[in-house]
Amino acid sequence: MQSSHTHKSGAPRRDMWYYALGESGTAIPLLTIGNFAMVFYTQALGLPATLAALALSITTLWDAITDPVMGHVTDNTKSRFGRRHPYLLIGGILVALSLYFVWFVPESIVSNHGLLFAYLLGVNILLRTAVTIFVIPFTALGFEICTTYESRASLQSIRYVVNMAINFTFGAMAWTLFFKDGINPDGSRLDGTNIVANYEQMGITIAIATLCLTLLCCYLTRHYITDSRAMKTAHAGIKAFFLSIVQIFRDPQANKVFLFYFVAQIGIGLTAQMQIYTFIDYMQLSAFQKTVVHSATMVGFTLGSLLIVWLVKHFEKRNICSGATVFSLAMGLLMFATFGQSAIREAVANMGEWYTTVLFALPQALFWLGCGIIIPLTISMIADASEVNFHKTGELKDGSYSAIFSFVIKAATSVGILISGFTLEWLGYAEGVTTQAPETARAIANFSFLGGPIVIALGLVFIWRYGINRDTLAAYKQNAHSNESTAAQTNA
Repeated sequence: MQSSHTHKSGAPRRDMWYYALGESGTAIPLLTIGNFAMVFYTQALGLPATLAALALSITTLWDAITDPVMGHVTDNTKSRFGRRHPYLLIGGILVALSLYFVWFVPESIVSNHGLLFAYLLGVNILLRTAVTIFVIPFTALGFEICTTYESRASLQSIRYVVNMAINFTFGAMAWTLFFKDGINPDGSRLDGTNIVANYEQMGITIAIATLCLTLLCCYLTRHYITDSRAMKTAHAGIKAFFLSIVQIFRDPQANKVFLFYFVAQIGIGLTAQMQIYTFIDYMQLSAFQKTVVHSATMVGFTLGSLLIVWLVKHFEKRNICSGATVFSLAMGLLMFATFGQSAIREAVANMGEWYTTVLFALPQALFWLGCGIIIPLTISMIADASEVNFHKTGELKDGSYSAIFSFVIKAATSVGILISGFTLEWLGYAEGVTTQAPETARAIANFSFLGGPIVIALGLVFIWRYGINRDTLAAYKQNAHSNESTAAQTNA
């Protein structure tokens, strides 16, 4: 049964939403770890920031390295259940199980930094491996559900709307749902991020949610299962694997997107890590204020993702990405000008708590609006590059292209986490204490306002040379159709 909102690809919009539920398999674990893992292990458990950052960076790099392997595996899987769905099922279950243990740390190892580092490293390697098993086939499935220039952008737009709904629920609302403030022995407010039991409550909740949503996605998209036992695949040997990876990295259009996003993701990751410390230590927001501000960033990202559908109808993807990058940089500069100096921040604070919250939330939301355009759009650009490769070679490598893109994301995230940890140390962050020095808090905040946006803007050097647009893609499709017609006439 087809919806009235079916795109030219033949995929109804309803199916796009069913597919997008699978975003939970990557969004819930990676967003909760990105938002709270550094704070949990440094502030609540007392692990030095450099060790926490090193463990998270190593595991993210491991995740990146395994992505191309998983892409090759899923592309060459021959099964009556298809090349994607078996891994969605297995990966979703494993993600939920390993995510549970990230937030449940045995008390016996908390006081030993060496054991705590080893635990963080080990449990995150298990989690990241599970995420790889799930997300690479999941992304490739999206490439196959929607096969046109516009519909791919629409699918990724819907995917990231769901991503932001998840982030709102388990990121922004987490401050209120899980991190209610406590009371110190002297009667003063104890920030909820210092209470270990809060993380344990969050852990069991997000593990159950991940399991339910990934299984639901797998079930609702089952009609896209295609028996792959007779499908043409690339050669599956080790040599073929490395040749395939080299070919994708050398793709003149794909590598421009890879380079752009590698740089942009480092900046996005730096901002995401540092803004949490800014909420807690510099702005000293209450749990409810954190929810309001963090919610604003989710709303901004969601609006950016929704705007993509309209923007792609009127502009080329390269130009949209460039404009969104410049816009996010402008918002970073505005945050620095408004809140980066103590005197100005105090003047704003004198206007009242809610004025401060709203004025702080607005540029935060607009910064993430730009990111909400950049991230989904670049994924659709890689799908376009994969299709061009298919028309040139006859080999379908959606899984491998999505895997290399995922590798780029995670390699950049690993670099961003490592930079964040050493930057916190360099700026004087003190682990295991409830209050940071004012100078340290302000330095961390200014780094979040300026550092990330400036790094994102450096990626413009690469994206401006990207050459696939709707006309070139249509030309490749027309040429492929002509070749098929000629071959059919010759055979006849």
